[in-house]
Amino acid sequence: MILDPILTTLIPVRDRRERVVAYSVSSCPAYDRARALDPDSESRHTLENVGSLTRMAGKQLIVPVTPTVLREGALTRFASTDAVWLLATDALDDASTRRAVERLLGMGLHFALQGFPEGAPLPSSITGATLVLDAQRLSATLLSSRVHVLLDAGLRPLVRNVDDRATRLRVLATGAPLLSGRLLARGATTPVNTAAEVSAIRALKTLAGFADGRPPDASFDTYVHEDAYLGASLLKALGSASLGVRGPRSVAHALNVLGRDAVMERLLAVTAHLLADAAHDPELGLVALRRARLVERLGAAVDGAPHPRARAIAGLLSVAEFALGAPSAQLAERLELPPVLADTMTDRATPLGRLIDVVDAMEYGWWTDLRSRCNQLGVAPLVVSEAWLAAWRAAKEELGN
Repeated sequence: MILDPILTTLIPVRDRRERVVAYSVSSCPAYDRARALDPDSESRHTLENVGSLTRMAGKQLIVPVTPTVLREGALTRFASTDAVWLLATDALDDASTRRAVERLLGMGLHFALQGFPEGAPLPSSITGATLVLDAQRLSATLLSSRVHVLLDAGLRPLVRNVDDRATRLRVLATGAPLLSGRLLARGATTPVNTAAEVSAIRALKTLAGFADGRPPDASFDTYVHEDAYLGASLLKALGSASLGVRGPRSVAHALNVLGRDAVMERLLAVTAHLLADAAHDPELGLVALRRARLVERLGAAVDGAPHPRARAIAGLLSVAEFALGAPSAQLAERLELPPVLADTMTDRATPLGRLIDVVDAMEYGWWTDLRSRCNQLGVAPLVVSEAWLAAWRAAKEELGN
């Protein structure tokens, strides 16, 4: 039987120190006709991608699985995979499912549960497991109460749909060790790397000045020579792959031998690094460059999208507010962006701005929104999904991850 493709995204799971420690897998049928796909079939589809997703992510995956697929024994082939299998908590009320879980735990597999346990007591073998709660479905009081109950029972609460700063603060106050949701601006307690922040802003402003695709000129040379922090980052990024074992000896050497265009291309990855350094969040560098490469790719399929360089810069700008802790509209003014890029940080009324909306929906698993936004732009959701996977791999390679 030929399986319909599915859309899959990986949503970061962060600990209390804001470090990404795992990814939660979210999937959806790629085509409208497949929306009625039963949960067991969708679970089997997802399993086919677990191996490649684990290798790509480089971190533990939390993978939803249905009781039927679990009882079929499909998970035994993943005994050596760094994955945690997410099962609805009430599925353990079924004796055969509970026995299957006990057997797989004995084989070394790990499980997480979704939903507060309302039925039979959980087996003692599940102690220490992650249990997923939904911040959108619980009042602040009930969420706090349930987190405390779970912690006292030896479980690890993971609160999902933490999509705004107020919710993040509320969840952290409960003592929950794990949370997931959309990208948020760095916390007030996060230390500021002023040098990286200043260099990131200068880099974005310089890139934006050449967003129309015109060749970099002498002003670009002046810029990369003047910023010592950026210069060191740029030399590190160029590395040995450019000029043999030693690599470029200086920025001037790189400009002379590689040329301005090649140096500017590497500046995209360097700027992603600078944004991550400014936010003290290593994951943000991968996110920024992944978005840059994704928008660059998708723009080829969208009418009215600007030059590839502008598309890549728009991808970087889409994480600037989270890295720099300032509102997008304020940053757009500070960076003196041309109108096509300023729109991506404010109204998102242009094709490029709407493309950033598509990227947001893909990154966060907002599947209904993704279909709607793709329909507006005339691009298939499956094209977005495939470009997202390719962009992730390309960004990892560029960053040396």
